[in-house]
Amino acid sequence: GMRGLLRKELSGLWSLYRKTLPMLAILYAVLNLATKNDFFLYFGVWMMLFYSLSGMSLDESCGWGRYARTLPVNDWQVVGAKFLVSLIYSGGAALYGAVLGVIQRLFTGETGYADLIGGLLAVLVVSMIMVFAMYPVAFRFGLEKARNGFLVVWVALFGGFMLFGSRLAKVLPLEAVVESMAARPLLWAGGALLTAVAVMVLCYIASVLIYQKKEF
Repeated sequence: GMRGLLRKELSGLWSLYRKTLPMLAILYAVLNLATKNDFFLYFGVWMMLFYSLSGMSLDESCGWGRYARTLPVNDWQVVGAKFLVSLIYSGGAALYGAVLGVIQRLFTGETGYADLIGGLLAVLVVSMIMVFAMYPVAFRFGLEKARNGFLVVWVALFGGFMLFGSRLAKVLPLEAVVESMAARPLLWAGGALLTAVAVMVLCYIASVLIYQKKEF
């Protein structure tokens, strides 16, 4: 059932990253303490979510989809296991980042705990939306095409912001939004999390519908 699928997903990812993950965990801890910069903690959350997608590459290389159709599990469970693994990886990275951030602040005497948690939540929400939106595309066209396509989209968005950001700032009430976020951080954080959950549910349903039509 689902427990076996989760074990399969986690063991497959561990076989890929059993050397990389411990090394990066140590490296980011050292960099965070040395630079007193939370960037490495935030980047770890984003990176772990993208690592969790690599299980699809393993499936494509070994023909897992054809074998899965012979097992006493349904398509909702097969797809759901991948989404759960992404949640486990991202949640674990966010928790690890929070612990490292607190340790760094205890050693240096700094404060800013709210900034740490708020930053981690923001990166977690944005990364979840990005990665969960990639799943339906990956199930339809393959993981590499999905990654390349999203890379092009995000480069275009970033480039557009760099080129037209000043014009957008004059049209959109960005200052009012920033002030509102500062005044009501919990409200904005809750709304962002609800948005991420809604995106996850919609992308999960879309992924299952696509997966059910696949022929292996």
